Amino acid sequence: MKTLTPAPRLNLIHLAWPMFIEELTGGITSFADTWFTSMISDEAAASVGILGPILMLGYFILPQFTSAGTSVASQYIGAGEKHKIIPTWVANILISTISGTVLAAVLFAFSGSIGLWLGMTESQNAHAQAYLSVIAFNFIIVGLRNSYASILASQTLTRWNMVASIVTNLINVPLNYALMSGWGIFPEMGLRGIALATVISYFIGFLIIFFMVHVKLGIRFREEGMGKRIREVVPPILKVGIPTAMEPFSYTMQSFVVSMIIIRLGTVSMAANTYVNKFIFLDQAASWALTMGGQILISHHLGANRIEDVRKEFWRIAGIIAGFALLIMLPIFLLRGPLLAFFTRDPEILALSAVLLGFSVLMEPIRSMNILGGVALKSVGDGVFSVVISLVFMWGLVPLLVLAVSAGWGIVGVWSCLLLDETVRALINAWRWKSGRWIGKRVIDEKGN
Repeated sequence: MKTLTPAPRLNLIHLAWPMFIEELTGGITSFADTWFTSMISDEAAASVGILGPILMLGYFILPQFTSAGTSVASQYIGAGEKHKIIPTWVANILISTISGTVLAAVLFAFSGSIGLWLGMTESQNAHAQAYLSVIAFNFIIVGLRNSYASILASQTLTRWNMVASIVTNLINVPLNYALMSGWGIFPEMGLRGIALATVISYFIGFLIIFFMVHVKLGIRFREEGMGKRIREVVPPILKVGIPTAMEPFSYTMQSFVVSMIIIRLGTVSMAANTYVNKFIFLDQAASWALTMGGQILISHHLGANRIEDVRKEFWRIAGIIAGFALLIMLPIFLLRGPLLAFFTRDPEILALSAVLLGFSVLMEPIRSMNILGGVALKSVGDGVFSVVISLVFMWGLVPLLVLAVSAGWGIVGVWSCLLLDETVRALINAWRWKSGRWIGKRVIDEKGN
């Protein structure tokens, strides 16, 4: 194996900008799937679109374990415990791939029933089944790809993950058209073709990352005593990964409830909520990328037992993330007229969307700090506190949402509750970090074990 990077370049923007591009290109893949699905029929697009929370199990929750592996490997690198690094990567690959395979098997086995469980008609369920029966296999690739990508991330080579994401999108768009409509030598497969195009493009992206890990970096997984060392590093990964995954899993479940509430408010509220969230995605991509870059920096400092650097890094990153969020959302709010007109001319929707964008200017900097606080506490081994707080407020929010809607506050009441939730949790996480009670809870000990 070639020598691992002894002193990775610890620069937040250097780490984060490739992940930002990666997040954006990931959104383009989803957008392309929706666009081509709508070409088949509105019913097909609606049936596949409502599967979002189901697909989040693979695209949003599964990567949490690979993020945990990145954190643990980064701590071992910071601690100089090189003999623990490769076993951590291998354990990460095994955990993520097994999890992805189990999810794929369950979705495939129940692809014909999931739509009906959600309340779809028979015709809608037929569309859902066609898509799910193929896209389910993508989660095996997602598990492999994310765990290999975490190897590059822990070595601070995040730009290659960005390259893989760009290539994925460049392949996905034409392949979508070819397999959907039967262009040239390709068969006409409709919805199954759109799903298959995603699977193929993801696999090609994985091959690029695989090449970088095993050929460019020369990393080899076969070493003497590997089985024992893998068993030793699994507990630290699970210690970070389980609480990290619990929170987004609960969020996914909660999203069903919130969606049901918003649907009951009618088309105007649904449209305003949808259009505003399209603009928020840009900020969320930036916040998540900066948070993941910050996680790597914090983990490196923690592994080297530089506690004061860990403290300072958190507050520095918090300021940068909140500033970026405000810098993105404020211009969008000021230009809300022409931007919202891109989607609709309905005066009622435009007025309500403008109000929600005003909420976003306040909410997004707070949300970005809340995300950072939760991820940082999990990375230093204090994940139980963060998860408990998140779960309590996440589900405690539901009755508040019901009361707000019952009082006639509509979608504004819903967003007011969401803003209150983000603000209180961000303050609690910041208090926890400032208190220093997380010190001594890191997932590896002083010797890197």
